[in-house]
Amino acid sequence: MKKLVLAALAGAVLLTTGCQKKVRDLSDVSETQDGPGEAGGDDASLDVATIASVDDLPREIIVEEDFLLAEVEIDEAAFAKAPAIGMDLVESAQIRIEAMSEDAKAYREADPDYFRAYGLRIKWDVVAEAGNIMSLEGFHYTFTGGAHGNYFTAGRLYDATTGEPMRLSRFFQKPQAAIEAHMPVVWQEIAKQKAAKSGSASQLERFEAEARELVSADMVLAGETSFVPSDKPGKFGGYAVHFAPYDIGSYAEGAYHVTIPQNLFRDTLKQQYMALFDGEPVKVERLGD
Repeated sequence: MKKLVLAALAGAVLLTTGCQKKVRDLSDVSETQDGPGEAGGDDASLDVATIASVDDLPREIIVEEDFLLAEVEIDEAAFAKAPAIGMDLVESAQIRIEAMSEDAKAYREADPDYFRAYGLRIKWDVVAEAGNIMSLEGFHYTFTGGAHGNYFTAGRLYDATTGEPMRLSRFFQKPQAAIEAHMPVVWQEIAKQKAAKSGSASQLERFEAEARELVSADMVLAGETSFVPSDKPGKFGGYAVHFAPYDIGSYAEGAYHVTIPQNLFRDTLKQQYMALFDGEPVKVERLGD
């Protein structure tokens, strides 16, 4: 029987359902935490096979241990249509928690004087929907010691009818050719963002050349992507490619998010998906930016 053990850790894990919110600021789950948190409850587990309704799936997972502080928050909208979507997000979060827990305990045992509690923050939001497709972005922050933590934005696409995960490549008639055609826009946008962040507008050509070396169509197809909302209700305005700090620049540069407008690729989509795209992309507010 498959189980998501939400309290496999030796201490307290708080599970909340429905729309309750109990999430602290990002800084509270980071390198600023040196000691244990207060216990929040008894050990508990969630058996997927016994779930009677979507309401039984946790919207939050909170771990407070002397070796790991973790918070997971999942948008209520992710549970609204296909329970399998919420279940997938809960499971992936628990896998991350368990992996960090084991690593943290091993590190603490090996070097207790230097060890500092690990931190994890995950926040999933539904950013756009069109037809039976749901697009989510997940902010992930981790701290495993050192001068600072790191973060990235994950992108996921789902069939909202079945809960089946979908890849960006599935939407195009010829995925490789389509993304290769978008690469000049990707490189140019990265260069513009680098120039803006550095205040070096005169270095656009150099930044674009560097982007060409670092980012390929294969990287985009295999990377973190999501569909973004449109100024036309119920449509997608394009897709976004997400790069974490260190992917294509220093930590100080932060994350990069490159949006490809739908009007550049709509005619290369498979016929059944064309009607889902229209209008201009709308900016998505993201943690970490």
